[in-house]
Amino acid sequence: MTSRILIATDGSKYSEKAVDYCIGMAQRLGSEVIALYVISMKTLEIYAMGHHDDIRGYEEANSKLRNEGEEALRYAVRKGNESGVIVNTFIARGYPGEEILKLADQERVDMIVVGSLGKSGLEHLLIGSVSEEVVKKAPCPVLVVRGNI
Repeated sequence: MTSRILIATDGSKYSEKAVDYCIGMAQRLGSEVIALYVISMKTLEIYAMGHHDDIRGYEEANSKLRNEGEEALRYAVRKGNESGVIVNTFIARGYPGEEILKLADQERVDMIVVGSLGKSGLEHLLIGSVSEEVVKKAPCPVLVVRGNI
């Protein structure tokens, strides 16, 4: 049975670094990759608070995030194709940590790979840390690829 690795991406240069690392590891291990992009409800909630009377703008923000997700997942698929690694993609809508954990459990992955900016202080308190939540609650090993190296 082929092992399966879940990579969560947000399309940033930091998560692309994590995707690159994940694909390289999957190639060496002969693993399949599941790439996930989460349309963050936090982002949509912040938009809604500032534009409560503009539903059209909310829909545009949601559409923009979906497009960003599709682009991020295309990157993962392209890297997989270049390395001979099978990459299946998912887009979810919710809170990133929760959605990563949910998919990891549903798909019974052997490992989760996430990127991390190494946020600290006020920024960490305000937005939390997806990688920290995943590490604490994951049903399998988690590899955190630091983005600030």
